[in-house]
Amino acid sequence: MNTEEYISERIDCNAAHRLESVQTLWSGYGEIVRYKLEGEHCPGTIIVKSVSPPTESAHPRGWDTRHSHTRKLLSYRVEANWYRDWAFQCHAPSFVPECFGILEENCSAPFKADKKSVPLSEKCLILLSDLDESGFMVRKQSLTTEQSKVCITWLAHFHARFLQDTPDKSWPSGLWPIGTYWHLGTRADEYEAMPDSPLKRAAKEIDQQLNGCRFKTLVHGDAKVANFCFSQNCDRVAAVDFQYVGGGCGMKDLIYFIGSCLTEEQCDQEFEELIEHYFSQLSVALKLNPSSIDFEMVEREWRPLFFVAWADFQRFILGWSPGHPKNNGFSQKMTKIALEALGSSSVKK
Repeated sequence: MNTEEYISERIDCNAAHRLESVQTLWSGYGEIVRYKLEGEHCPGTIIVKSVSPPTESAHPRGWDTRHSHTRKLLSYRVEANWYRDWAFQCHAPSFVPECFGILEENCSAPFKADKKSVPLSEKCLILLSDLDESGFMVRKQSLTTEQSKVCITWLAHFHARFLQDTPDKSWPSGLWPIGTYWHLGTRADEYEAMPDSPLKRAAKEIDQQLNGCRFKTLVHGDAKVANFCFSQNCDRVAAVDFQYVGGGCGMKDLIYFIGSCLTEEQCDQEFEELIEHYFSQLSVALKLNPSSIDFEMVEREWRPLFFVAWADFQRFILGWSPGHPKNNGFSQKMTKIALEALGSSSVKK
């Protein structure tokens, strides 16, 4: 079944026509395409996320390994599960696209990595509402403090919606047990590439602190500014790209978002204000969501983990791309605070 046939099967429209490619997916794993629909009772346009893994890898930074390929395939399965089983639970101000249908199929083309092959690749179509048509037509690369707060409000309400007190191991079903794409358990190659340092020696303890917290939620897992779509006057925002959604501490999303949209100087000057905004919104959101969870207990546990989460991402950067602009003075400062707070033997050496 081709894409146009599947759209017509899932949505009550007379015809579907490819309009434009919005963007290609990371490492050549497919593309995001806008389709125009014809019909009286259908949306004017929709977005199709078309996943079709390459037979030869093309990672822009050279991380072409079996680990990397398997992680990407799983990430698209997780995203399909997210839209099928979880996304409908989101509500304002945490807007997400509506899902109209998911088509998954397998093919036997091998993937070449490290002179080996993975025998199975997966193809997937995810039909989504067009956020441009829904009023979220503005994209940003950098943000003012007030614009950042709109996204942080999104994160706080998202986290409150899915907040859990000591969830069992089966949660969250169908998603990553540990959300985010950089956590230590899925980044063995990058960890090995790190030179010896106090951060490398403390990496497992940092990972255990983040993953062992009592209060967990769903984290978006890739909450960078590029994955937020703004309304015309930037007072509302919707999020996309849920490949790495899963369980974890909400601070992981917060630190990643702040580092994605603010300069090093802005981070240094504004991070405390943004942390305060996050927790004030989390408090508001928990009052709106029926929950017996005590906000003050969550805040007491999560606040110190802001620095731990930043150090965790810094560990990934130093293994993945040590020359990356995110390896800056502010990130090093946050990491130092985390290491000193841990009081680990690795810091004392």
